[in-house]
Amino acid sequence: MHRVFECDDIIYAVLQHVKSSATDLVNVAMTCSRLADPALNILWSEQSSLAPLIMCLPQDTLEVTENGVDHTVHFSREPTPIEWERLRMNASRVRRLVSTHGFTDVLKPRRGEPSFIPDPDVSDHVLQRLFAWSRPATLFPNLCELHFEAVFGLLEHSSKFWLLRQFISPGLQALRFDVTGIPTPEVEQLFAALPAEAHGLRQLTVSAGDGTTALTVPPSLGKLPKLIELAIFGIDVCLTRQTIANIQQARCLQSLKLKLCGTSCDAGGIPLELPSLKTLYISDGSLPQCTHFLRQVTTRQLSHINIRYCGSASPAEMTAFIESLSTSCQTFGYLERIYLVDESTHPDYLLVIPLSSDIFRPLFKFNRLLSVKFIGVGNFNLDDGFLNDVPVAWLSIRELKLTSWKRRAFYSVTFTAMMSLALRCRSLQTLHLTVDATQSTTIPRADGTEELWPTQTALRNLHLGYSEVSEVARVPYFLAEVFPTLLNFKWYACHFGDSDVDIAMESALYDASQQLRALRNSTDDDDSDERWEKDSDDSWAW
Repeated sequence: MHRVFECDDIIYAVLQHVKSSATDLVNVAMTCSRLADPALNILWSEQSSLAPLIMCLPQDTLEVTENGVDHTVHFSREPTPIEWERLRMNASRVRRLVSTHGFTDVLKPRRGEPSFIPDPDVSDHVLQRLFAWSRPATLFPNLCELHFEAVFGLLEHSSKFWLLRQFISPGLQALRFDVTGIPTPEVEQLFAALPAEAHGLRQLTVSAGDGTTALTVPPSLGKLPKLIELAIFGIDVCLTRQTIANIQQARCLQSLKLKLCGTSCDAGGIPLELPSLKTLYISDGSLPQCTHFLRQVTTRQLSHINIRYCGSASPAEMTAFIESLSTSCQTFGYLERIYLVDESTHPDYLLVIPLSSDIFRPLFKFNRLLSVKFIGVGNFNLDDGFLNDVPVAWLSIRELKLTSWKRRAFYSVTFTAMMSLALRCRSLQTLHLTVDATQSTTIPRADGTEELWPTQTALRNLHLGYSEVSEVARVPYFLAEVFPTLLNFKWYACHFGDSDVDIAMESALYDASQQLRALRNSTDDDDSDERWEKDSDDSWAW
C-alpha cells in the first residue's frame, strides 16, 4: 500500500468521495485491513433502523415475517452470549440513528445501483432482548444524534419512554422524540433529567402528536448549557409568555422552531429578550397569533424569520405583522431573510386582500436584506415608486418574491420599473412580480452606457405571475438584451376561468417566452410553478 495511506486524515478525505455508496464502502473495507476500519466507520455511522445491526447475528437466529408490504424481524432462537458480541463492534461505530426525513439526509444510491429498500421493522421482543443484554448507552457509546420515533415508533408508549431514558447520555448532541401517550409527570421527569444526564445536547426537537396537542415547555429546557437549536411542535398560544420565559433561560439558543396550536392568545406583557437568537420559525397559527409571539420577544441578532400561517390575513393584520418585526428586531442591520407564506388548507382565493406599497415600506429599514418572500398572502397592489426605492434600501437583495399565487395581483407596476429594479440591484438573481407590460418600455441605461448591461445584471430566474403583455413593450427583446444571464422565464397559467382576457394574456406571455428562447437559442426548461410557490425556504426541517 502506498505510504500516503499511513495518514488517517488522507484516508478519510478519500472515503468522502465514496461515502454515498454503501457498495463502494464495503468494497473498500474488503481491500485491506488498513482501510477496513475507516470504511466501516463511515458505513455504519448513520442508520435509520436497528435491523442492519440485528442482521449481524447468525442467520439461524432470525426469521422475517411479512404483513403486506411490511417486514418484521423476529428471533427463531435466542442468540448465545458469543453471538451477541458480534453486534458490539458495529454498534460502537453508529453515531446517528435518524429517519429518512430526520436531522440529516440518508445515503442515496448512486445511479445504476438498486433503489432504496426500507429496512424491516424489529419486533418488540428482539429489542427487549437486545437491551437486556446491553444498555443502549453502553451499546452505542459514540451515539451523538437520535431521532427516537423514527427508530422505535412501533413500540408501546410505556416501553418507548423506558427505552428513551436508557439512551440519554452526556455524549448525545441531538435528540428528537414525541411525548404522545406518555403521562405528564413522566414527561416532566424526563425534561428535568436532561440538564444533568444529557448536558451535551445542542439540538432538541420535542413534539406532541406532531404538533396537534399542546405541550408545556418546562423551565428545565432552558438549563441545557449547550443548547443552540430548539424545536417544539405543539405550543399553546394561551401560554405564549410562559413559553418564552422558560425558553429565555437557554442563553446560547440560536435557532427556535415552534408549531402553534390553540385559538386564543394570552395577555402578553413587556417583551422578553432572546439575546443569541438568529433564526425563528413559526408555523400553523394564524398571522395575528404569530404577530403576538413576535411582540413578546426582542432579539439583537435575528437574521432569518420564517412564518407559515393558516387562515387569510387582512391588510391591517399584515401591517401589524410587519410593524412587529421592527419592535422584535432590535438591530435592523442583522435581518437578512424574511419568508412569509399562507399555508391554509383551503384558502379562499376569491377573497380580495389588497396589499399596497405602504404596508411593505417599513421593511426598508432592514438594509441588509438578501431575501424577501411573501407567498400567497394577498393581492399585491404595488407602485413604481416602491420598486424604485428597493435598490436604495436593499442594495444587496438576491431574491425578491411578491407572489399572489392563485390570487390576482393588480397591474400597478410597469415593466419599465421592474427592469430598472433588476438592473440596479446587481446581486438580484430571482424575481417574482406581476407587472403591466402593455405600454412602450423606456430603455434603462446603466451609467448611461448600453454596453455595460451584461456585466451589471445577475438576474437568472424571472416569474411574471399574471402580467399583462403586449408587443409594444418588446418584452423578449429587453429580457434578452438587458439580462444575458436569464435562464428561467415563467408565468401563471389561468386559474380563474377561460375569459378572453385570460386567454389573450397567457398567449402573449407564451409568445414572449418563445421569442426569448429563439433569441437565446435555448430549449424549454422543466421548471415548474411548484419550485416558485412551494419552495421550503431551505431550513424548516432538521
